[in-house]
Amino acid sequence: MSPPPPVENVERVIFIKTLSIRRCEIVSNLEKDGKLLFDMDNLEKILKRNCIKDYCYIVHNRDRYSQSDEKKNPDHKQGELKPAHIHLLLRFETNQPQHLENVAKWFNIQPNFINKIKGAWEDACLYQIHYNAPEKYQYPVSDVTCNFDYQELLEDAEKGDKITRIIQRILDGEIREYNKTLEIDNMILVNYSRKIAEAFKVRSEFLQATQKERSTECIFITGGSGMGKTTLAKQIAKSKNYSYFVSSGSNDVMDGYGQEDCLILDDVRPSCMGLSDLLKMLDPHTASSVKSRYKNKYLNCRLVILTTVLNIDEFYSNVFAEQKEPVTQLKRRCKTYIKMYRDIILVSVWDDKAMNYVNPVAYKNTVLDEYIPEKEKDKQDIREHVQELMPFLKLSENEVIETENFKLEKVHTSISDETVSDHDYNEMIH
Repeated sequence: MSPPPPVENVERVIFIKTLSIRRCEIVSNLEKDGKLLFDMDNLEKILKRNCIKDYCYIVHNRDRYSQSDEKKNPDHKQGELKPAHIHLLLRFETNQPQHLENVAKWFNIQPNFINKIKGAWEDACLYQIHYNAPEKYQYPVSDVTCNFDYQELLEDAEKGDKITRIIQRILDGEIREYNKTLEIDNMILVNYSRKIAEAFKVRSEFLQATQKERSTECIFITGGSGMGKTTLAKQIAKSKNYSYFVSSGSNDVMDGYGQEDCLILDDVRPSCMGLSDLLKMLDPHTASSVKSRYKNKYLNCRLVILTTVLNIDEFYSNVFAEQKEPVTQLKRRCKTYIKMYRDIILVSVWDDKAMNYVNPVAYKNTVLDEYIPEKEKDKQDIREHVQELMPFLKLSENEVIETENFKLEKVHTSISDETVSDHDYNEMIH
């Protein structure tokens, strides 16, 4: 008489018989040594049971043994084809869970060929074609048999994977707010706007928590209207291959800033910001968060350029007239000081030892050359302009009406590309 089975085996048998499952996967070879192990002919009949809500199956006949397979079993040589086997997924109606032993009887297989699906149903379905196992053979969707739209499930997975990759690129700093419309499809921006916005927020919080130091150059550009201050600022950024953001003239100068490499504070007005905010923004070594209307903006750019019609002393006295901080706090941050005139550009740099800007060097102002027409406009230009803009107007009988000519006096200078004396410099800026 044989001894009774161990207690643990008896408990396992009882567990298998009573185990209730809502989703399961069956993996079985189709045959072995000429013996049928899984009856494919009766499969469709079984799948018509009322308790089965969804099913999905595929026959894997192009899988090959891997190196790890060979380590587990020396008979399974790496690179050899595996025996053809079926992957069958079953999902039962919510109110009709099935006992594992009964499911095994349907297919006349051992219960150990059946596994309860613990993860997401969609992930199990995607494994049918090895979508989520790229190291394995990729089966075509046409090899899958199921009672639902597998292609739609696959497309949803691809969208999910795409947004996951996009979010990771945002978190890695590859995609920034300023270039998101170039890097991200418009439909994804619309459908996943909350996730994308949250990713940018997490990225900003990460930078604030981890990157306390920065290396930022600050430039102060002053000059009259039409001298080319903004154009020069853009050219500086472009010459360094920096993305740039030109601030608006409103009180919220950071509105719209999207983590560009260069921040151009264009035509800064006295009412735009307080002294502490400006000094933090221009700090060359410490990254900081700057006030903005809807949410503070983390500023860790490589270059900050201010443009204004006021020279640096006038700017300081107009903006911060009641502040006790000396103007040198501003000058020390703006290492490069540029004054623009119609014909020349004066460039000076801050000297920490002398605590002043050194005598400037003069350069020709060619910034706006490409925007200046080769010839002055005449009456024919007017006619062509009117014809294009207001073709309904008719010429008067007295077409030529003489008016007094006002000619702007052009100021020319003979200053060459040499260092300018203190006297000449003061004469020019005052």
